[in-house]
Amino acid sequence: MTKKLFLLLLILGLGFVGGFLGAKLASPQGDIELLREDLDSLTDHVAAVKRAIASLEGLPDEMSSLKEAVASLEGEVARLKEERVEAAPAAPATPGTSIKIAYVDLDALLDEIFAPRTSAQEAYSSRLDDLRQAYQEEKIDKETYTEELVKLEVEGLRMQVDWSLSLLRKLKASFGEIADVLDELSRKLKPLEEDVAKLEEQAAAGVKEEDLQAFFQQYQQLQLVFQQLEQLLTQTLSSMLAKLAGEVAKEEGIALVVQRKDVLFVDPDQVIDLAEKVKARAPEFFGS
Repeated sequence: MTKKLFLLLLILGLGFVGGFLGAKLASPQGDIELLREDLDSLTDHVAAVKRAIASLEGLPDEMSSLKEAVASLEGEVARLKEERVEAAPAAPATPGTSIKIAYVDLDALLDEIFAPRTSAQEAYSSRLDDLRQAYQEEKIDKETYTEELVKLEVEGLRMQVDWSLSLLRKLKASFGEIADVLDELSRKLKPLEEDVAKLEEQAAAGVKEEDLQAFFQQYQQLQLVFQQLEQLLTQTLSSMLAKLAGEVAKEEGIALVVQRKDVLFVDPDQVIDLAEKVKARAPEFFGS
């Protein structure tokens, strides 16, 4: 139970932590100190999220459920800190045995996953630029500009929402151990998805000038929420990919796995690249 809870907290609050087999290379006391540092970092992260949520004064009452979820997570962190952390002593290396070392480029894997999102965002940004330029060059009047801008802004929000929900579904399909957490998150997001749909309806029907301020205020608040959601899911995805690399390493007797960005030089003939084996274990993200 403790191990499962620690995994849950790790994926929600932390990014990739270098080295997947630290228990083999450090003393139990060192592991405990590292865990305490991670928990302190997670506590800070939770506090920051609470402050961000509290700042969204104009958001509908549905946000209260998200506040409760954050408060609950904070309580779990505090409880975990009080629990005793047990670590087994590292087994001594056998003389003459070569140590297998591997690396994984998590940034490259995430770039591959996010390539469709990046491409769509670039195309969307280009359309926004074209609209602004047309208005600046007086090719369209202010009323037309405002009407098209409202539609484009909401279209961008929908793209953001759909991408985040797609990530959430794929995470659930690929990593069943966190399915319950993701299901709960989906339920809490449902009212906010409905708010986005209402904005789309307003944009399609046309927003009156006197209603524009309120419209964009709600748009910006929803955009912030889904930006935070995307960041959270990206951190979760990164951690789960790291976990897969750790599983591969354990099965193949690899003593140490490092993150590619933290290494100045890698000799592919001596250091194993785990990228393809990690991708094979997450077919929802990389294909079968």
